[in-house]
Amino acid sequence: MKKHSTNIRMFLSAIILTGTMLSPIYAQEYGLKKGRNISLSINSHKPDTRKTYFNLGLFSNYQNLNGASINIISDVVHQRSSGLQLSGFVNIVGNRSSGMQVAGLANISGIKSHGLRIGGLFNISGRSTFGAQISGIGNLAGNNQKGLMITGLMNMGSVDMKGLMISGLANIAGNEHKGIGISGLTNVSGGDMRGAQISSLMNIAGNSNKGLQFAALSNVSVINQGVQIGAIANYSGDNKGLQLSIANVSNKCSKGVQIGILNINGDSCARQVGIINIKPQTRTQLIISGGNLNKANVAVRFKNKMIYTQLEAGMILGELTDKASVAGTYRTGLAFPLIKNRLHLNTDIGYSHIETLGNTNVPNRLYSIQPRIGLEYNPLRRLGVFIAGGYSWTRTYKNNQAYSKNPTVEAGLVIF
Repeated sequence: MKKHSTNIRMFLSAIILTGTMLSPIYAQEYGLKKGRNISLSINSHKPDTRKTYFNLGLFSNYQNLNGASINIISDVVHQRSSGLQLSGFVNIVGNRSSGMQVAGLANISGIKSHGLRIGGLFNISGRSTFGAQISGIGNLAGNNQKGLMITGLMNMGSVDMKGLMISGLANIAGNEHKGIGISGLTNVSGGDMRGAQISSLMNIAGNSNKGLQFAALSNVSVINQGVQIGAIANYSGDNKGLQLSIANVSNKCSKGVQIGILNINGDSCARQVGIINIKPQTRTQLIISGGNLNKANVAVRFKNKMIYTQLEAGMILGELTDKASVAGTYRTGLAFPLIKNRLHLNTDIGYSHIETLGNTNVPNRLYSIQPRIGLEYNPLRRLGVFIAGGYSWTRTYKNNQAYSKNPTVEAGLVIF
């Protein structure tokens, strides 16, 4: 949070320094000191209020605005602005601004701003912003931002951000984010995220995600109590919601669910739906086998108590093709213990993709569905043997035509 505040002060100082080149103003405890003023104005005659109702000039410097001010270069209000500020370069209010600010470069409020602000480069508030902000590069607030924020690069609130935030690069909240954040690259919340984060790269919640994180690459949260949807990966220290991605990783599961191709959880109670599911008790085993269909076959099996998944690579010769072909197979099944830790009845079903490698009079690619049933005996904890039999229905990808039907027999070793 301190780092964000420092960055905002640097931005504020840089823009104010630019303003001093246009109009020599100097900060003081309450407001801004009087500087050059080349303008025509309608003012209050009461010395204690010192209000300007209408101002038109090259650049202006006065105490309070309660109306409209239009300047070619800059408009500097020492205390408060209420109404319209329109400048070619910069609008600066020492205390609070409310109404509408439009500037070619930047709109700056020392404490708070309320209303609509349109800046060619920046909109900056020393503390808080409420309303709508539109800028080319960034909307920055020392504490909180609430409302609508649209910018080409970054929206940043050092404490909280609430509302709709749209940016080309990033939306960053130092603490809590409530609402919807849409960014070209990333959304970051230092604390809780309540709402939706949508980005093309990554979403990060420093504490908990209590809404939706949707990213083209990945989502990260310490605690996921909502939904994480990422094209590549999701990570959560404690998953209490839903993770949906190619790869999902969580240290704890609580009551969460992981759905993906690869699901990894550091807790044995995880609920996982995927091709490869890994928990602390998951046994990763190497299988070497051969049979009438796959002459030579190597597989990796991921076994969780009764449920297992298996990835295979094998060579086919004789039954389907005269010359060697290769196949990649995915299997999922159940292992029923007949004798504890010694003998199991395995039942599974597999999908096999076959590359025929230029065999004549054979389609280039085939697929097959292969249900099986078999026995596995483990004389040692890390060594076993198995035999399985089943059936293979092979079809073409093109037009989905039947190619062959074959019974299958396979036997081999289970290691680890």
